[in-house]
Amino acid sequence: MEERTWIQRYIAPLVTAPGADGLRDDVAILSVTGPTIATMDTLVEGIHFLSRDPLHTVGQKLIRVNVSDILAKGAAPVEALLSVAWPRERPETDFADLIRGIGKDLDDLSVHLIGGDLVKTDGPLTLTLTLTGMCINEGPVQRAGGRVGDKLWVNGEIGWGGLGLEAAKAGGDPEIASRYRIPRISGLADAETVAEMASASMDVSDGLLLDVAQLAAASECGARIDLDRVPLAAPTDTLADVFTQCTSGDDYRILLSAPPEQVVPGFSCIGQLTSAPGLSLTHGGQFVNAPSTLGFEH
Repeated sequence: MEERTWIQRYIAPLVTAPGADGLRDDVAILSVTGPTIATMDTLVEGIHFLSRDPLHTVGQKLIRVNVSDILAKGAAPVEALLSVAWPRERPETDFADLIRGIGKDLDDLSVHLIGGDLVKTDGPLTLTLTLTGMCINEGPVQRAGGRVGDKLWVNGEIGWGGLGLEAAKAGGDPEIASRYRIPRISGLADAETVAEMASASMDVSDGLLLDVAQLAAASECGARIDLDRVPLAAPTDTLADVFTQCTSGDDYRILLSAPPEQVVPGFSCIGQLTSAPGLSLTHGGQFVNAPSTLGFEH
């Protein structure tokens, strides 16, 4: 593989930001002038996606998991840096498929690629994206802003990531499998809601229960969740199935806390922050023990 040839053939056409100078330099000039945040996520073959996943879907997922982080902070995505560690034995056609997916979501999600790196590897395909975001208000909504009594809210449905992964592994319903391969993330309107109404916020990526626990801990609170109020991808009264959907991860929804008098449009209220530390759960009107694993631990 000629790295420079592939960069010019496949990546350079995606780079249109003036500050990138057509990839003729080692650095790029960032265009964001207001309050700015940045995030970075890495996807590793066999850990974050299946080896048989179509590579255009892997490219889309890379963009989306980063955009999800930015939106959950009450910000809009702006510019990205891409790093690809490409297995030597993979053909050029696979690389073209990967870049096709990346290019589609850069365009669809209004993200401007400004540079990055491409290297060969004897290991698994490894992709990293660094993404900047422009805060809608004077700064990001962080995890640590919650207060005792704040209500907890989530948008969308929880559990599609886990259901999609099982479908992808088993060769099941392709529509369900696509919910894992190409996550349905929030939109800019949700980021505006976060900026306007949330006291604390984060995206739901490692499992709802684990992420609730993390937000509560960062806010120096505990949390109580009514599992009957969680909007599930596959509604069920069976506690084991509820736990599976609430711990599987890869949902990329937004979890936020807001003052108790605040109603958050487009979100479902699932509980509240408490003075008692830890995570407490109710199901069918009764307190239940939390599962031994709350989510995906890296």
